[in-house]
Amino acid sequence: MESAAFINWTLSFLTLLTISIFTYLLSQKIKLPYTVLLIIVGLFLVPIAGTEMFWFIDDFKLTPGVLFYVFLPVLLFESAYNINYRKLIRNWRSIFALSVFGLLISMFTIWFWLYYILPFLWFNVPFIICLLFGSVISATDPVAVLALFKTIWAPRRLALIFEWESLFNDGTAYAFFSILLVIILKIWETAWAFQVWLDTVLHGFFSFLSMAIWWMLFWWFMWVLFSKIIWKIKNNEVLEISLTMVLAHLTFLLAEIISHNVIIWHFHLQLSGIIATTMAWIVVWNYWKCKITPSVESYMHHFWEFFAYLANSIVFILLWLTVSHIQHIDFGLLILPTIVAILVIIIARMISVYIPIWILNKFKLEREIPTSWQHLLAWWSLRWALALVLIMMVPEDLTAFQTAVWWDYAFSIKDFLLVLSINAIFFTMFVKALTIAPMMRKFNVWKLTKLEEFEYSESSILISLKALEKLENLHKKWYVAEEEYKILKLKYEEKQKRSIKSLKQTLKNSEDADKLIKKAISLHALWIEKKALNHLLTTNEINVGIYKYLMHKIEKQIIRVELGKPQLKTIIEKNSYDFFEKLVRLFSSSWNCVYIWYLKNRTKIIISNKVIRELKKFKEYDFGFENYFFDEIIELYERFNNIAENRMKIEAEENDFNIELLDSKLVDKSLLRLEWELIEDLYKKDMITPKLYHKLKEEIEGEFYKEVVE
Repeated sequence: MESAAFINWTLSFLTLLTISIFTYLLSQKIKLPYTVLLIIVGLFLVPIAGTEMFWFIDDFKLTPGVLFYVFLPVLLFESAYNINYRKLIRNWRSIFALSVFGLLISMFTIWFWLYYILPFLWFNVPFIICLLFGSVISATDPVAVLALFKTIWAPRRLALIFEWESLFNDGTAYAFFSILLVIILKIWETAWAFQVWLDTVLHGFFSFLSMAIWWMLFWWFMWVLFSKIIWKIKNNEVLEISLTMVLAHLTFLLAEIISHNVIIWHFHLQLSGIIATTMAWIVVWNYWKCKITPSVESYMHHFWEFFAYLANSIVFILLWLTVSHIQHIDFGLLILPTIVAILVIIIARMISVYIPIWILNKFKLEREIPTSWQHLLAWWSLRWALALVLIMMVPEDLTAFQTAVWWDYAFSIKDFLLVLSINAIFFTMFVKALTIAPMMRKFNVWKLTKLEEFEYSESSILISLKALEKLENLHKKWYVAEEEYKILKLKYEEKQKRSIKSLKQTLKNSEDADKLIKKAISLHALWIEKKALNHLLTTNEINVGIYKYLMHKIEKQIIRVELGKPQLKTIIEKNSYDFFEKLVRLFSSSWNCVYIWYLKNRTKIIISNKVIRELKKFKEYDFGFENYFFDEIIELYERFNNIAENRMKIEAEENDFNIELLDSKLVDKSLLRLEWELIEDLYKKDMITPKLYHKLKEEIEGEFYKEVVE
């Protein structure tokens, strides 16, 4: 019996996955959001599941447990994959305002209007039930939001604010939902005793505060624990990727287990599994990535992308099948309350967005959020998984409460909340999700900025130039026939001319063309720095500490340039150190410490030389503007180079150590890395046997695992 049930479950899962594949292909063809099309396909699966031939389709059930503990951690972990925590910190005020204050505004707005309007429709709903519904439906759901953001093109800052609002406001929603549910379950059972009221409200308040404190301590502990493990299994790709999956689910599960079972001083230790999992991956990607084997990075991206696709496909296609099992509710009876609830939700969302952002803009607490963005944030309030999960947590039997408030309808309070929530979900997915793209076009949010237009044309020119260089080499080697060579050469030359013309037009329409050119070149130089620094880490020429220190400086400079500020506040030519360097030098005067300063300056010289070479090469190309614009940036990096060289020489003279000997050791580390890569390449091409592969690896393994600074 168990075997047959498992076969049916597996058959159902594979069938749904196959349907989702064809649905995805169709969505690409008809330009409809994939998640919305999945829900439409799921609607047609409801009658199909009732036929004799396809009776097994709905054997795979989307229960709250499966959704909450299996699929949600995957979606959360994958969503934070490319989040730069520094950009998150720069926008924390707007994210906090929307996810906490905005949610509270929405929750109380929904409570107020529903409580005073529904009686006119002959529905006397207790105020605390209206407030409970407000807490459930006010949170923008991370599953729906993150799924849709994979298919739309939005400005990075707008996408970041909206994604992180959806990820963080669930903690607020869950906290208030828990408080209200406790009030419903306990207070009415004790005949409205004032002391019980006070104790319950205070308990909820302190639980909410504890959630903000304890989840920070919790993910810090998880970060330290898994960081130690990842360092021990370095250069084992399978184990590294497996560890990220363990981290995603274990963090989520432990947070939920602690929330339900750990009590300190009569208070439940509240943790948000969603916030803990999200923060875990921010730490992983911003800290672990300098410890993860370089070859794993791209594979890991595809790995999590696949699992996110799998989770989204199953979750959205099963929405209708999940609803179809709710057969004891008369949806038609609640049409009017549903319409009122949807209108109230729309109004509440608008108020909860415009008021906090108006305050932020008015007092200049953060970089201004444009009005067009505010309109989009007010409309982009998708609901789905979180609302259903919270409603499922409401007990079926609320007899004491329903008796106390004279609830004499044919349906229960849970059924009432479930119908309103499901209809609100369908409205957001079929109306709001489908109108996001037209609204973005209406408000010109899709329109490229001047810098993006410049970079687009610049990239097109570089692509054409590289293609022409490749074509020339192939022609010299007789790989391309003369006639085909001429056709292809003409094609890319025409493409290059169009790109140059487009770039000139961008500069012509720009109010400050010179500033735009310098900004773009500075960003390009900083991206070259990042690439060079990553290469030094992968070749084992620098250690993790130096990599993190210099990468932090580069990313700070990128943010400054993107905001229209100079790359550096000042260029200090004397041998001076920042606060971090002074602090370390104060507590450490050992040769090891001196070696770190030497290695850091050596790294600065290498990456600045790389930038200088690349920019001098770009000067030879025709970009449609005068090449003297490159000179200012080249001069800046030449000054960086001179400062680093002077510091390095001073360190060597003051501490009496051999520069040439250290350089040779560092080059030796790089060559060991090259040996390792060559062995891997030979093995993959079947040019050596497994026995030789392991023997060669063992010969260099001992040296390879040594740190640059021991």
